[in-house]
Formats: sequence, structure tokens, C-alpha cells
Amino acid sequence: MSGMGRTGKVFAVEHWGIAPDMILVGKGIASGYAPLGAVIVAPHVVEAFEKGSGAFQHGFTYQSHPVSVAAGNAVLDYLESQKLFARVSTAGEALRSALRPLAEHKHVGQIRGLGLLLGIEFVKDKSTREPFAREQNIAEKIRQAAMEEGVLVYPTQGCVDGLLGDHILLAPSFTISPEESDIIASALRGALARVFA
Repeated sequence: MSGMGRTGKVFAVEHWGIAPDMILVGKGIASGYAPLGAVIVAPHVVEAFEKGSGAFQHGFTYQSHPVSVAAGNAVLDYLESQKLFARVSTAGEALRSALRPLAEHKHVGQIRGLGLLLGIEFVKDKSTREPFAREQNIAEKIRQAAMEEGVLVYPTQGCVDGLLGDHILLAPSFTISPEESDIIASALRGALARVFA
């Protein structure tokens, strides 16, 4: 989820100047229209194969599937022609701006993220950042309440220590408008009011 432009860079590691040996990409490369994944390797990894046997033995049932590859090419062409990567930072700032008032809520610990990959953390006590008990399942309750308000979010628990800590993830379309960002913020205000009534 941190690749294919979602954070404002093609891959999130670029924000920190990291050049990994390998990057694995999945859903985003074909935007979910067809199953497709890829392994991208650094030049020194390629050179190791070239200087060795020159072969990389691998094979998967669906490798080089023409329909999936065509979907991937079409998605990448569209991303480029519509300059969607370039609009992620601006769209992300509009969403963050719409969400900013939520940070004042007594159970919102933090709103964080990059571009159009944002997380909202929920805490029992804002001053100490104490998490809710796992059994309260706050993230799931917020997901359900947000869905009733017409917005889908990703709920997650365990962001503090693997067990405790609730947050939701927002990962909207690169084409999100400022008006749609306002709709998300409004839905989340309604969801918080329902869950913490």
C-alpha cells in the first residue's frame, strides 16, 4: 500500500532516500483490475546473476499472463497520461486539512501519514496516549459507524505493541476531490460521535 505513488512518491522509501535491493509490488501495479505482481531489483542484484550462472530459475502458474500484463500496462499508461502521481501530494494535503479538526477529539491520538496514505489513531487517554482495551475493538466499531455514514476505512488493532492500539487507515483514490475529502471528514465526525456517545 505504500507503493505505486500512494505516498506522493512512486515508492515510499524514496521519501528517505533509501535504495532497496528489492521491491515487491502487487495490487497497485494493475489497480486491482487483474491479479499482477512484480519483483523489481537493483542493478547490483542483476549483476550478481549475470556474473554467476546468468540464469534465474523461477516459475509461477500465472506468470506472464497476457490479460494481467495488459491491465498493468494500461494502468501505468493512465497514471502517466493523467499525471496522477503528481496530484497525490496536493490531494493528500486537502484530505489532511479536512481531517485536521478531528485531531481535537478527546480520543484521537494522532493523524499521521504521507500523501493519500493516512492513519488515525484512537486512544483512551489523549494526555498519556493510553490505548483502549483490545476487547473494546474500537477500530472495528469506527469502521462500522463510518460505513453507516457512507465511507469505507481499514480498521487495525495492535499498532502500539502488536496487541493494543486502534487505528483506521485511509487510502482513497488518487482522483479524490476536496469535496470528497470533506465528505470523509464529515463521515468520520459522525462515526466518532456514534462510537463515543
